Amino acid sequence: MPIQVNGDRHPWREGMTVTDLMQELKFSFPMKTVFIKGKRIPKVEHPYTLIADGDEIDVVHLMSGG
Repeated sequence: MPIQVNGDRHPWREGMTVTDLMQELKFSFPMKTVFIKGKRIPKVEHPYTLIADGDEIDVVHLMSGG
């Protein structure tokens, strides 16, 4: 079963972490927040947080300015 990333289907593989997903999708913007099933995943946990088959993931790019 694929995962959903910002509403789009993406292939899932066993052992996939948040860091792996960000690299695959080329989400390199430094100010982003990742949510899995509505729960915020702190950036320091991205390399260790496994994505489960069928998870719904939201990646929010934060913007600043003045």
